[in-house]
Amino acid sequence: MSSVQDQQDPLQIIRALMEAHGHDVLRVLYSYVKDRHIAEDLSQEVFIKVYDHLDTFRKESSYKTWVLKIAINRAKDYLRSAASKITPVDDLTYLPGGASPEDNFLAREEQRVLWHAVLSLPEIYRESLWLFYEQELSIEEIALVTQLSVATVKTRMHRGRAMLRKALEGREFDERSR
Repeated sequence: MSSVQDQQDPLQIIRALMEAHGHDVLRVLYSYVKDRHIAEDLSQEVFIKVYDHLDTFRKESSYKTWVLKIAINRAKDYLRSAASKITPVDDLTYLPGGASPEDNFLAREEQRVLWHAVLSLPEIYRESLWLFYEQELSIEEIALVTQLSVATVKTRMHRGRAMLRKALEGREFDERSR
């Protein structure tokens, strides 16, 4: 993200960060709160916080890692707050990046089933898996974002994958099973 780092004006930097990572922030927030509108509101709060703290960015990590860390912390704060409540996961069609309905119904069904399984995992496992597979962060970056040891991240990913396998056991995702 050298284009962001080369810019000096805070407004240009925040615009570049929003363009580069806004989608990722929204998806991470959604994975925690499971509500599109709340995730959008929290996303705005995240970028306000990023803007307010641009001068404190120490370049010890990438901007993406830094922004996602702020987003995860904001999501956790929200979930601990009185404003949050348990919401059933019933609209997973919002998730950006899915296949079009015309082109691939089976891929959408796979995604829906997988999302239900992932979102049903305890937060500690969901978080590591989400950051690794969806945000494509390395184990070391996940450890930095979550403020955990690398060993803990690896353990959580291993246990999370095992829980997913168990939850999806017996499901086939090809045309023959339909």
